[in-house]
Amino acid sequence: MKIVSYAPKYKSAFLELNRAWISGMFVLEEEDIREMENMEPALQKGGQIFFAVNENDQVLACCMIAPRDDGDWEIMKFAARGMYTGTGAGSACLNACMQYAKEKHLPKVLIVSNRKCEHAVHLYRKFGFQEIPVDKKRFPFDRADIAFEQSFS
Repeated sequence: MKIVSYAPKYKSAFLELNRAWISGMFVLEEEDIREMENMEPALQKGGQIFFAVNENDQVLACCMIAPRDDGDWEIMKFAARGMYTGTGAGSACLNACMQYAKEKHLPKVLIVSNRKCEHAVHLYRKFGFQEIPVDKKRFPFDRADIAFEQSFS
């Protein structure tokens, strides 16, 4: 397994993994569609998507870090093929996003999730994220019931 950054050849895997993950546990929301349809503008603004790929270049997991309209940065659209397989693909993608944030000297990054995603919530805490209040204006997902912040200062 290796970690690679976004290339157009991975776009369909990014969309497929995220749609499958969200639809498998929740309902695909307007904000999901907006974020996925606007991935290129987010990348042009300095965001990045990291992919864990196997030796056959098959995408195992992906994670996006992107600037928000309010100036903060968020880790979003974090999904893995066959969730909870224990391959470390998801952790590796999240780690790549965190390293990217540090390289860009970001003061902090945000993540919004749902408590039902126990493995993800555990992973965020393991990476040192601290829980913050969920502001529905900032995080307009119906499923959002937990949010996290990681400060680098």
